Amino acid sequence: MFQVIWELKVKFKEREKFEQFYDAKGDWVKFFTKSADYQGTDVLESGEKDGIFLVIDEWQSEEAFNEFVKSRRADYDVLEEKAKTASRTKKRIWINLNQEED
Repeated sequence: MFQVIWELKVKFKEREKFEQFYDAKGDWVKFFTKSADYQGTDVLESGEKDGIFLVIDEWQSEEAFNEFVKSRRADYDVLEEKAKTASRTKKRIWINLNQEED
């Protein structure tokens, strides 16, 4: 499994837009479900009520994620621009959870 973790600081006035955009029926999930290698998205909120969220996208592999984005770059970029309207900052953290088996 491969996870892409995004830290987003959400604009207070845009919280509802953010939640709709990233929820289970939101634009990102609709986009990613076009790939059989996409395994789901979780959204976690800071307990501090400071507008900080983690969005965790799970994929079969890093290669699957990269290939999907590459093959649909124009659509991905449109969604990225749309996402900017609901957050002040966005930082990506890559974590590869693949482990070699004994």
